[in-house]
Amino acid sequence: MRFLGKRLLLFVGALVGLSLLVFALLRILPGDVAAVVAGTNATAERLTSLRAQMGLDKSYAAQYGDWVLGLLHGDLGTSVVSGKAVSAQVSSRASVTFPLIVLSLLIALAIGLPLGCAAVFHAAAIVAGAIPALWGGLLLILLFSKGIGLMGLLPSQGFPDAGWAAPLSAMAALVLPALATGIIAGASIM
Repeated sequence: MRFLGKRLLLFVGALVGLSLLVFALLRILPGDVAAVVAGTNATAERLTSLRAQMGLDKSYAAQYGDWVLGLLHGDLGTSVVSGKAVSAQVSSRASVTFPLIVLSLLIALAIGLPLGCAAVFHAAAIVAGAIPALWGGLLLILLFSKGIGLMGLLPSQGFPDAGWAAPLSAMAALVLPALATGIIAGASIM
């Protein structure tokens, strides 16, 4: 139990340190977020009001404190690019990301465990070779995707706009990325 407590404290310390580092790096970068959001023809009054609205007129410590307080209440902030809540954007992507992770893990286990067991019993029978994930994904696209692939079995244009309303096309869209990540992870499980 003491070991877990130490690890938990190290984890929390690492998160705080990383958040401080990212916050500091974002403040060091040249440029003004308010000027980017307002555009090139913004007046000085518009920039001042936008900085106040975004909290950029406060000290760095106050900005960081506001962000941490919002984070503790579940508010990840608002995207500067889209103007939408970050938590809504993350949750909309999670409906695709989590099934992709689960499918990749299942493929990795289906490949890695049998090959690992076979390698234990027949040491010289299996030669494990590693290819980078990028090359593996490109080879899978060239072999299996519709339009450019040799077999033309699976879509390669991304997740469908209908989302999970069309479950078969949604699952078909996840097969190629899940294979690409699952095969590479399966080789490391082996």
